[in-house]
Amino acid sequence: MLCWLTTWVTLRDITLRTAEQTPGAVLNPAERLRLLRALVEIGVTSFQVTMGLQRHPAEQLREEIKLIKSLNPEAEIEIGGVTVKESIDRMADLGANCTSIQGPANFAISAFYVGDTARMAWEGKDWRKMAKPPKSLEELVERNKPLINYAKKRGVKIKASLNMLHYATEENTERFAREMANAGADYVSLHDGPGGMGPQAIAYAVTIAKKATPKTKIAVHLHNTFGLGVAVNVAAVQAGAELLELAVNGYCCAASQADLAQVAAALEIFYGVDTGIRLDQFTALRRLGEDITRIPVARNNPITGDTYFIWNGFDGMAMELLVDPLIHWCVDGSVFGNKRGWVIDQTSGPWAMLEKLMELGIPVEKSEVEAILKGVQAELLIRKRTLTHDEIRSVAMRVKGTA
Repeated sequence: MLCWLTTWVTLRDITLRTAEQTPGAVLNPAERLRLLRALVEIGVTSFQVTMGLQRHPAEQLREEIKLIKSLNPEAEIEIGGVTVKESIDRMADLGANCTSIQGPANFAISAFYVGDTARMAWEGKDWRKMAKPPKSLEELVERNKPLINYAKKRGVKIKASLNMLHYATEENTERFAREMANAGADYVSLHDGPGGMGPQAIAYAVTIAKKATPKTKIAVHLHNTFGLGVAVNVAAVQAGAELLELAVNGYCCAASQADLAQVAAALEIFYGVDTGIRLDQFTALRRLGEDITRIPVARNNPITGDTYFIWNGFDGMAMELLVDPLIHWCVDGSVFGNKRGWVIDQTSGPWAMLEKLMELGIPVEKSEVEAILKGVQAELLIRKRTLTHDEIRSVAMRVKGTA
């Protein structure tokens, strides 16, 4: 049985990187700053602003890091993906205070984790000799150790990442964690980018890493491939992970990252884990993400969707409100800056109609309610959608006028 090892977890927002990987999303520098400001203001304290130094002009990254530090001088700011000392120098000079060293669990694909091999190959260079990808865990460990030492001298935290976790053996996971921790890594990070592992498998991997290095923080980077984004992150925390990498609205390519709001809500409300983030700002953050990316989330997106706390208006709902308003809701949408409600639809009865009329401040006699309900439901068939409050009011006035 899994047990809690912590009552606090850090949620690292990686939206600035993953939003630009989202099909159809293009963020200009001003929009990136706007999103960053909102994230800091709701309590996010850890960020990854980009992966590698080639994607954005140095001055743009410098401005973003400067903004974060002006709002929270203690924030952790990662530029990920370094494989040489020069990259550590460059990112440290920009003001970042954390970086990641990538390494594969399968060394047949290790070339993708040793710098810009794609560019070398495109230019016709012999990337095998230039990049010298590690061919074994032993070679990976020996490559990472001097980079970790150098980063420490520059005052930069190191996250040693084991990528493509679904390829990893128990032995390699245990040894990677132990060796990286012994070398001085601040985090040992387990990455399941394809999302090929379920909650139990993720928990097992975290348990192995945590047992190998109990004093080093375990981080995870997990995706939502099977709709289990929240579940795998919760399982990771239950097994001892202390840093989760998440994104606003789950923005990313493919099946997306886990949604920052959904994971935070589950941890805080179900399990009592403190994230330090203002839950009541999540719906506004969702709308900001949509405004910036031009990519809407589903109307019933968990926690922040416009209709997520909207129920259909059957009679039992109206009567439940008299007993306990949380019978069907379990949590009030206002906790997340959202709004609870219910609508009149084809399943509604006279009690629901009366309650809605009272909510709208429309005085009626009991004898008028069923006629108004029939009028509203007839209008639903015509409009093929839920009626607005003004449209319900119009139907009610018309029915009352002819009664």
